[in-house]
Amino acid sequence: MASINAAVNTIKDDALALVKDELKSLLTSAKDDALAEIRETGEKIATWLVMRAKGELTDDEFQSLLYARDQLLRQFKNSAEINAKARIERIAVGLVNLVLDKIIGIAF
Repeated sequence: MASINAAVNTIKDDALALVKDELKSLLTSAKDDALAEIRETGEKIATWLVMRAKGELTDDEFQSLLYARDQLLRQFKNSAEINAKARIERIAVGLVNLVLDKIIGIAF
């Protein structure tokens, strides 16, 4: 019985470490990617506004550029969601593997 309790405690500790590391990595990556996308969008819009003010872009061209950027940001959001779901699935698989490894270690 002591080995079962020890295994359960080990599973709990290992699972916590796995989830903590993966979530930290996921959040850091998502934050960095989002900041880069926001920065790039801000720079582009500022450039387009200056160009529009100088008459280098028409209203239609400016609106087309904004629409294209909106579509790109929507694609970025969708990709980020897909990546997050994949990372969460990897966490779940890692947890299942961790538990199975510990249980098999006890049984055999």
